[in-house]
Amino acid sequence: MKVRRNRLVVLVVVVLAGAGLASAQGWDAEYQRGVAAYEANDFATAMAAFRPLAEQGHTESQFAVGYMYANGQGVVRDPEIAANWYRKAASLGHAKAQYNLGIALRSGNGVERDPTEAAKWFGKSAAQGHVPAEFAYGLVLLDGLGVDPDPTAAAGWLIKAAEAGHPDAQLLVGTLYLEGRGVERDVETARGWLTKAAAQGNLEAIYRVGVMGPDGEVKLSDPDVLARVRRAADVGYPQAQYDLGAAYATGQGVTKDPAVAATWFGKAARQGFPRAQYDLGYLYEHGIGIDQDASSAVRWYQSAAESGFARARYALGLMMAAGRGVERDREGAYRWMLEAAQQGLPAAQYGVGVMLSEGQGTAKDEKAALQWYRSAATGGNANAMYAIGNLFANGFGVAKDFSEAEKWYCKAAKLGHPMALSMLEGRDFEATCGFAKPEPNPDLVAGIGVQERPPAPAQSPVPVP
Repeated sequence: MKVRRNRLVVLVVVVLAGAGLASAQGWDAEYQRGVAAYEANDFATAMAAFRPLAEQGHTESQFAVGYMYANGQGVVRDPEIAANWYRKAASLGHAKAQYNLGIALRSGNGVERDPTEAAKWFGKSAAQGHVPAEFAYGLVLLDGLGVDPDPTAAAGWLIKAAEAGHPDAQLLVGTLYLEGRGVERDVETARGWLTKAAAQGNLEAIYRVGVMGPDGEVKLSDPDVLARVRRAADVGYPQAQYDLGAAYATGQGVTKDPAVAATWFGKAARQGFPRAQYDLGYLYEHGIGIDQDASSAVRWYQSAAESGFARARYALGLMMAAGRGVERDREGAYRWMLEAAQQGLPAAQYGVGVMLSEGQGTAKDEKAALQWYRSAATGGNANAMYAIGNLFANGFGVAKDFSEAEKWYCKAAKLGHPMALSMLEGRDFEATCGFAKPEPNPDLVAGIGVQERPPAPAQSPVPVP
């Protein structure tokens, strides 16, 4: 009986395989009819050809139907239906569908926004050599969007895309070599990639090659460089507008003038330049060169945050937690803070630790708090070091361990943390910590992370992608 059953299974497989082969032959002719109609802009005929094939499992047709629903070609535009068809084709291994599904999941277009799921599909598509996916996967690994940040792996994928001729990847690879991020810093290699991107008409690469000095830096103190930056800013190029604003904010090559800086940041911000949006928000929050206006600060922070700028996400979380310029929203504050923390920003990692430790906007979880504190401490955050000391001193989420607490207090004290210095008061400091007692650092804010200051605006015009 067992043998007969196995033979039946084999027979069914053979029949299905034969049917599939015949269908594939029929599918190809009908699919090509749909392609011809699509190329002639006869979208109704194209959809009539593609849809029956898609419903039978033809992956190219599933992708085509999804694409046409995404763009409203021959049908009413419907991102949700588009995403469903992309998912069908993606699940069968269609690289372009996997990439487009990743785009939908990253943006929340037609599906619930899910950066982790987006990263998964980008990775699947990239593994098949789809160049746009190699670039997208490199970006999510670089910024930690839905995955742990991994600059080295990110650089690998971005270099693959750059070698395939992707101009934005060439620009970003050039930037990585300039910064030494994920790769060893190499100005000449950076210049080479930027030149390749510039040769393809990438405006940012053209601009950078034009203003970059021999050492890879943009020296606005050089009158010739400043003149080139100003010309580009005057014709509306947002990176140049930002750089010129940074020059006036810092007094590089010009007389320092925060009001003029705010004007140039505003020009770049209104063109959607995230770093300028963040810096303009900072100026509004603190009334530097512009009237103080917390609600305007929140608006610009949010614009930059929605573009993925980590410092803006953190700053927006602070504003929402405090109810400054916006109605207090602890849950919203935690979400923005967490996104910034996942991108590797130490101050945000500390803030998430505090909110988990105190149950602000999320369930209280001392063990999870400790993990975020450790991440922040690895990034040099003195408040996180002090907080870890407190956890061990009090036995919150860990076993009490005064020796471990003392070690972390010393780490924070070395950076001048006032409260850590206070905790070590009355002891032989040098014998306890192994170094001379430093002066307190007044810029370190002791206490809860959601009262920390957001990072200040960039103090140099070095471009950031």
